[in-house]
Amino acid sequence: MKHFLLSMMIVCGLFSSAMAGVIQETIEAAVKISGKSMSRASRRAAVASLKKLASKYGDDALKMVRHGGVEALHLGEKYGDDFLRLAKNASPRAIRSVTLHADELLPIARKLGKDFMMLEGKVPGLGAKVVAEFGDDTAVMLARNASADDISKLLGLAAHADSPATRKLLVETYKTGGSKFLEKISWKHIAATGLSAATITAAYKISNGVENGLEIVADKHPETFKDSFVTLAAPFAWGITAIMLAIPAAWVAKRFLRICREKRGKDAEKKSDGTEEKAAASAAEA
Repeated sequence: MKHFLLSMMIVCGLFSSAMAGVIQETIEAAVKISGKSMSRASRRAAVASLKKLASKYGDDALKMVRHGGVEALHLGEKYGDDFLRLAKNASPRAIRSVTLHADELLPIARKLGKDFMMLEGKVPGLGAKVVAEFGDDTAVMLARNASADDISKLLGLAAHADSPATRKLLVETYKTGGSKFLEKISWKHIAATGLSAATITAAYKISNGVENGLEIVADKHPETFKDSFVTLAAPFAWGITAIMLAIPAAWVAKRFLRICREKRGKDAEKKSDGTEEKAAASAAEA
């Protein structure tokens, strides 16, 4: 029995020593993430706080602090289960971002759960803006399906949209056209004139054909279809106008040439008749 108790004490002592080393390493990593210097007293306090959290939440607490920085210690104490639950499967970038902006982001994260953490991991510091700009459902869709580059582009384009309807059309078209659609939008044009429904439709037309592009607008956003159609039809309208002007011009030219030919023919006949008369007169005199 004494040997058993001694063995248990040794095991517990080894575990405690190993755990202390892990906690110390985690604090060191957190200090580097935060970019702050800490006094010995502050480090002892941080170690004590992490021990308390780790005894309750285990490895999840260590991960939260390792990636969230020293600031995460206070959030763990303040928000407890909520923050630990969200940080459990989140990326290091998402944990750090939410740690720095907890008061703003945690309410949204509670509502959207792991999808928001995924979104914040892709575009740190922009998750709340995505939700505000496009709404909860679109934010979740982008978190699951869009690349960080596409999300950033969509935010930039939405900021130049001329109306809420155009912003909505942008997202709906992206769902169908994806990255290929975004690549066809001219940023120089957007910077100069803003984002309109016609611009979106024209970009989709290039990436996936005119018919499909107009079909999306007419079906889901009829209020913008008229403007889009007018814009797309403009080059053809100029062509039709040119044809309409060319037809009477061609007729006039043809008529003019015909008159000229007839005049030349008459002049030639008169000249021929004059020559014959002169020849007859000469013959008579002879």
